Amino acid sequence: IKAWVGGINHEHYKYDHVLARRQAGSVFKPLVYLEALEQQIDPCEYYPNDSVVYQEYEDWTPRNADRSYGGFYTMKGALTHSVNTVSVELMMQVGIDSVLDLCQKAGIRSPLPAVPSLALGTGDVSLYEMVGAYQAIANKGVALEPRYLKRIEDRTGQVLAEFGPATKGSSICSPENAEVMIEMLRGVVNRGTAAGLRSRYGMTADIAGKTGTTQNYTDGWFIGFTPGLVAGAWVGGDLQNVRFRSIEYGQGAYAAMPIWAGFMKNTFKDEYWSMLGKDTFQISTSTRELLLCDDFTDKKPRQFRPIKKLKEKKIFKRLFRRKEK
Repeated sequence: IKAWVGGINHEHYKYDHVLARRQAGSVFKPLVYLEALEQQIDPCEYYPNDSVVYQEYEDWTPRNADRSYGGFYTMKGALTHSVNTVSVELMMQVGIDSVLDLCQKAGIRSPLPAVPSLALGTGDVSLYEMVGAYQAIANKGVALEPRYLKRIEDRTGQVLAEFGPATKGSSICSPENAEVMIEMLRGVVNRGTAAGLRSRYGMTADIAGKTGTTQNYTDGWFIGFTPGLVAGAWVGGDLQNVRFRSIEYGQGAYAAMPIWAGFMKNTFKDEYWSMLGKDTFQISTSTRELLLCDDFTDKKPRQFRPIKKLKEKKIFKRLFRRKEK
């Protein structure tokens, strides 16, 4: 851990916002999409942008932030533009329990609700936990325990114990799917909800990340990373009834992302850390080709159906059985 800012002044107000649990909003979505990749769902699969009522969950209906519906988003496009309807549909397809299991692997220990709205980040988690989960993605699917203590010395300066960076971690997904997720989160920065990092703040470094905004603009989030550093910012009131009045300033892109941008730009200017702004993600050609599809289309295009899907249909079962013989 390179930096930890939990509040204005701990001497006067002993409350650490890094460890405080708040609703995560859309910064939670990458975990849903990562589980979908783990279940071999094609990131170019199209999903309808429809308003759906989930009757078994008290007739709950997810709403998009812009209240716009219609057309079809690819899985990749839905993450890029933070489409709520598709995110919920995707989680229901992969299973809520599967997403919860992935969260546990990624180091999220906060209790999370097993409901469809979890896909939109309605669970209370800490910034510490979410930055740790993004670290696992950035580290090609390997979660490492964050460490902030380098060594312990006595009053004479004698070193009693030393703590190097964690070397052994636990896998939360395949390296290939982590790479696909990194490329999808790069898309969020280059042409999605975090594009302001390019246009407004003039950042040219190779960055992947995700914005997050909770209900009634109570919490604003941004978590992003370069190949060598992960950082996150949360903005909100100590009391949850303290909030912004509109999405114009209440969304994560306007509330939290400027903090992240300022921190990172100063980091890149530092003589010791400047190399972090020059590193680039090593994305394979196969991953780039996998994501060669549009984000959105008005009409659902015809998609190639793999042989394994054809085999599932009764009409083709006998045909394939004969060929195999």
